[in-house]
Amino acid sequence: MGFKLTSFICLLLLFFFCVQPVLAEDTSEDKSTDEESTSNISSGLDKGLTLDLLNQDPDPVKPGDVLEIRLSIQNTGYDDLENCVIEIKPEYPFKALSGETLVKNIGTLGKRYEDNRQKVVKFKLGVENSVNEGKYPLKVYVYTTKDKSRVSRSSEFDIEIDSESNAEIEYISVEKMVPGQKTDLVFGIKNVGNSPLKNAIFSWDCTNDVILPVGSSNVKHINLIDIGDTENVSFQVLTNVNTKPGLYKLDMVLTYDDIEGLQTITEAGYVENQKRKEIKSKAGVYVGGTTDFDIAFMERSPTGDYTFTVSNIGNNAANSVKVSVPLQANWTVAGGSSNSVVLGNLQKGDNTIADFNLKPAAMDKDLPIKFEISYTSNDGIRQTVEREIPLYSSSFTPLPESDESKGGNSSSLKYIGLAILACVAGAVLYKRRQKKMRMKNAQQEELNEMKFDDPDK
Repeated sequence: MGFKLTSFICLLLLFFFCVQPVLAEDTSEDKSTDEESTSNISSGLDKGLTLDLLNQDPDPVKPGDVLEIRLSIQNTGYDDLENCVIEIKPEYPFKALSGETLVKNIGTLGKRYEDNRQKVVKFKLGVENSVNEGKYPLKVYVYTTKDKSRVSRSSEFDIEIDSESNAEIEYISVEKMVPGQKTDLVFGIKNVGNSPLKNAIFSWDCTNDVILPVGSSNVKHINLIDIGDTENVSFQVLTNVNTKPGLYKLDMVLTYDDIEGLQTITEAGYVENQKRKEIKSKAGVYVGGTTDFDIAFMERSPTGDYTFTVSNIGNNAANSVKVSVPLQANWTVAGGSSNSVVLGNLQKGDNTIADFNLKPAAMDKDLPIKFEISYTSNDGIRQTVEREIPLYSSSFTPLPESDESKGGNSSSLKYIGLAILACVAGAVLYKRRQKKMRMKNAQQEELNEMKFDDPDK
């Protein structure tokens, strides 16, 4: 009897020790299941529920695009699932779009073999511009509204993102440069691809070093150019004052990290196998063209003519130079004379004079006067330069000039009269002398005749 009791107790102990690990194993499985869910999972809800990604559009999607996905939810269990909700919680590089919901109530999913056991749901999301090429997980959750903390299922789908890196020199700020004059040369570099440009280096070079940077090198570094953005790089440049006018070539080189099909997303999140992409281009910059002028007051004549000096102070020649006095309030061209003077060609450093008969609006004042200097530059384009200088309108009346002129006329008439009188007097004296000589000759002839008739006398 004692042996049987002892055997029974041993069997109970043995059963107890065998059952305890099984229970512990079940508990471990429950904990493992809890860790996979974002919240506590109620038993039975995840059984027979499948969630699949039917398709993505576009495939692959590019940075900055809109992603549309279609998901299939199916209940393969033996119980109905009521008030089912499917939700997407986007994480980088995905983002919610304005006006697009990421939570949809799909109602009841019928049990296995029923027609309403499956639903197809469509979502739209945005993709960040700064993402690199690769596959990124998109998390989808399904739960019932009875208890949101009890997620029935969560799944991750890999979305393929393809980035296309490309750039171009969008513009150059300068088309013409004046020899000897500092100029800000700006290049606009635009990212026209679908991925950011990283670690970009831009450089340029001019044929025969005609154009050279001043105060810096011809290389600039750009950390990042986002998709669709334009980065400006500026250089201060200068050409020699004696540079021959003409069109000169600029060679431009842009290198940057190529994010197109060259990275591998590692577990640590790093990008491997970096490569450099190089873009070469060229452009032309015209050196020469325009010049500059200076105009200054020289003198004023008694008749009201103002004389000005016009100088070519630029670094280029000017052809067919013409100086004009436009309509203005302070000064007008008087006497019906022309308001323009043609000066011809002026080489750099040359100067000449221009005369205008001007009438001021007020006397004894400094009145600014405007000039327009038009010329043909050495690139064949007609140019116009405006200049304004102060000009003093001195008091001046024509009366003293008129009196002096009259005095001069009186003196002239006086001398003419005296000359006429002298001529008349001379003629009278000459006639009188001729008359006396004739009378004397007549008397001498008469005396000679008397002597011939009477020799004794």
